[in-house]
Amino acid sequence: MLFSHDPHHDGSPDYVTLDGNRARLRVRVPGGADAVYANVVEDGESGLVEGELEHTADGVSWFAVHIPVQEVVTSYRFAIVRERRYTWLNQAGAHDHEVTDDGNFRLVNAPNPPSWVPGTTVYQIFPDRFARDDDSLGPLADHPDWAVPRAWDDEPAGFGPAAPGEYYGGTLEGVRRHLDHLAELGAQVVYLTPFFPARSTHRYDASSFTEVDPLLGGDEALNALTREAHARGMKVMGDLTTNHTGDEHEWFLAAKADPDSEEAGYYYFDEHPDDYVSWLNVRSLPKLDYSSAALRERVYGADDSVLVDRLGGEEGLDGWRIDVANMTGRLGAQDVNHEVSGEIAARMREAAPQAWLLAEHFYDAGPDTRHDGWHGVMNYAGFTRPVWAWLNTGPEGVRYAATHTSAPLPSSGAAEAVRAMRATNAGLPWRVRTHSVNALSTHDSARFRTVVGDPVRQAVGVAAQATLPGVPFVFAGDEIGLEGRDGENSRRTMPWHRPQDWDRQVLASHRRLLALHRELPALQSGGLRWLDAGEHHMTFLRTLGEQVVLVHLTDGPHGDRIAAPEELDAAGFEVVASEGQARVRPGEKVELSAEGPGYAVAVGTRA
Repeated sequence: MLFSHDPHHDGSPDYVTLDGNRARLRVRVPGGADAVYANVVEDGESGLVEGELEHTADGVSWFAVHIPVQEVVTSYRFAIVRERRYTWLNQAGAHDHEVTDDGNFRLVNAPNPPSWVPGTTVYQIFPDRFARDDDSLGPLADHPDWAVPRAWDDEPAGFGPAAPGEYYGGTLEGVRRHLDHLAELGAQVVYLTPFFPARSTHRYDASSFTEVDPLLGGDEALNALTREAHARGMKVMGDLTTNHTGDEHEWFLAAKADPDSEEAGYYYFDEHPDDYVSWLNVRSLPKLDYSSAALRERVYGADDSVLVDRLGGEEGLDGWRIDVANMTGRLGAQDVNHEVSGEIAARMREAAPQAWLLAEHFYDAGPDTRHDGWHGVMNYAGFTRPVWAWLNTGPEGVRYAATHTSAPLPSSGAAEAVRAMRATNAGLPWRVRTHSVNALSTHDSARFRTVVGDPVRQAVGVAAQATLPGVPFVFAGDEIGLEGRDGENSRRTMPWHRPQDWDRQVLASHRRLLALHRELPALQSGGLRWLDAGEHHMTFLRTLGEQVVLVHLTDGPHGDRIAAPEELDAAGFEVVASEGQARVRPGEKVELSAEGPGYAVAVGTRA
């Protein structure tokens, strides 16, 4: 699949300039065109706005179209006309036929999300499995009644009724003790899965939102961790469940005790007190009902609400990841998800303007992001699944989904993965995509190392997450080659006392590639232009101002030659990172080749 001759536009600063209530949109058209129009949708009606030719060089014409910015979202695509034949250009690419509005480019007319996010790297920590207060390794004698104590080197059992109770004894002080490791890796955001009290080690069944679980060290331990992280220039993100609480939560206990209480309106009772709606019918996770104005105040409206209370300041959080964001405010015919997410975003902006609001979303997040709401999403659909489908080696017993399923891992070539990424990301406004995360593993999935089987293929995936639009996201242990066959089994402990078991090659790959993301502005907020994709490779450009970054990812033998992009000054073109057997050589034609898996990243300036 050769994309280098396709017209191109994206939401990056090279292509979109805002001036008050108008936007200047630039389109790159190889081979030129008779005319270029922006098809703009306003109040459900579309119209064509004609552009003007800016200049032509090296066989490429640049057009500019000036359009008004709508009050909430400006939706547009382009019609490129050559001898009365139309090529339609939207976020999914170029089409020789009429397309719908669904894949349109979108400008969200709202205050910008935090500016620091696109340049950062997230490190996810499941506190119970990261590190204890001390270096002890045996099962802990002091534990709550629901817990099943495990030795630090025990392997988690995986899916099953015992999984939530497996207790290893990691703490927030344990996290603080190992911040040097994060700094050396290049991680800048410490993302903690829930730290509220609960009756499980995953803690998504919170029993209170007013304190930090004493098992993790309490509020004092969280405050000490955030203070030290901030002193190091790091940020700390919490994990908030807006969709449900635990069945031992103080709100739910009050709701069950009195059907006329305020708290009874926080939940869905079919028949009080024992017949209630829960998340995916898991009885321990009763679902919250956002038709209750009082609930909205408790969760995010009031100054001492769950959302606001811990944001900002030396000891405060720098953002929230919202668990089950896609289901929040939704049940049957009721759907107030956009209303609630908009109110949460506005409230965070008031309380902490530079706090990041990241939404969990396993599937098509596009329709939930086309308004002033979530800053970004966990981009499973637009990054994780396509990369898994391409690079996985089909290991037995490994499943992608967070819950158990008999469906096998999908398998595809690189070209199909590119098509999947383009199709799924077409639904996201550009600013949402750059504030979303590129994860290879999370606490809800198998480990990427188990999926791909070897360090070089794993490094190809890391190269993808560091160079494609979005924020690199590392689940603690991925950087040293930890394995896991499902979302429970992957929650393995960090082997701090067994450094001989660390995969140093993979650790070096992470450090090298995360440093590139941190150092190259084009990899943070630059545009994305696909150049080429085949069964075993994908190649693309990231560009911002004068900087051009060419990325070549491959999983097997191939050879290809594509025309050198006119942006690239071959004389200043330099490979800055490579591993495995990927090769990139500049010239009038860029030579892309490989005899096996690998990646190459090259940097140059515009010609």
